[in-house]
Amino acid sequence: MDKELLLMIPGPIQPEQEVMAAMGAPVRAHYGPEWTELYNQTTAILKRLFNTQGDVFLMVGSGSCALDGCLGSAFSAGEKVLIGYNGFFGERLKAIAEGYGLNPILVDAEWGKPLNPTDFEAALQKHSDAKGICVVHLETSTTIINPIEEIGKIARNYGVCFMVDAVSSLGGLPMSMDDWNIDLCASASQKCLGAPPGLAPVAIGKHGWEWIDRNPSKGHGWYTNLRTWRKYADEWADWHPFPITMATNNVLALKASLDNLLREGVEYRMERYRSLALRLRDGLRKIGMPPFTPDQMMSPVLTAAFGPEGVPTSEIVTYLAEKHHIKIAGGLGALKNKIIRIGHMAPTVSKEDIDRVLDALSQFKP
Repeated sequence: MDKELLLMIPGPIQPEQEVMAAMGAPVRAHYGPEWTELYNQTTAILKRLFNTQGDVFLMVGSGSCALDGCLGSAFSAGEKVLIGYNGFFGERLKAIAEGYGLNPILVDAEWGKPLNPTDFEAALQKHSDAKGICVVHLETSTTIINPIEEIGKIARNYGVCFMVDAVSSLGGLPMSMDDWNIDLCASASQKCLGAPPGLAPVAIGKHGWEWIDRNPSKGHGWYTNLRTWRKYADEWADWHPFPITMATNNVLALKASLDNLLREGVEYRMERYRSLALRLRDGLRKIGMPPFTPDQMMSPVLTAAFGPEGVPTSEIVTYLAEKHHIKIAGGLGALKNKIIRIGHMAPTVSKEDIDRVLDALSQFKP
């Protein structure tokens, strides 16, 4: 049944055929000059997407692995960090911070509204001993895009570390890590980057390393300690620039998807996603399932919408899967059973797919 499903969730996405062919290629050794060159080519493309002159590592794991590495490497137990909270994945940042014994100070906004940069400035004035700001770029639970560029300016003005969760946005939304004063940035392979799950790109800028290096004796462990990854990238650069057995087929698949992205053109793909989003939102209004956010706040890669009044949206999710072989997602946290979420962040998604989803939704009867 999974082969027949049209995957329209907020990740993982359905990759292109050549990407899956690379995933299914014979397993390769994870070391040596030939492999190292391919790995470096992959991270070089990611640097272009992050728009950074800093370092990029490919951690093996989910996006949460990358977030864990950033939070745990940059901060020490007991330190205050301001965490933007306007959705489920802001809550995830809080949980990871607490796991490291940090003292998270929530800077919140209503679910469905963007974070307000001035609230971070007010929080920094109140908590002058805070060491950092951590924010989700695209809050997948609500489809809200947070103003990370403006928040980055505040972080730099106050001299605190700025970390961004770009798990759902890298490759689908504009990103300019260095210009936006982002010190550490985490993403994942299975969303806008167009590859299967399994890899978590992490980018660290100059100031990010300064934050990581200020307290070398802090206990962080080994695997997700970004200093561990830098040590191997430096000392074993010519044959094994990472500390673990790299997931070689995942890298091959990611490289194939990134090559396709560059061939299509990053700006062209983002505009294509925007066109699909507008087509979907227009269709949702026509069938009486209005989008959760107004068009001026829309995400080009993910759309949330209300279902019929009084109907738990889990029923819509089940209906589409069982009757139309289309997989969409429901709401998370405070929005559980209140909204549906439709992902269109895959390079394989077409206008025909959007119309198929709309046709199926129009046939739903409570």
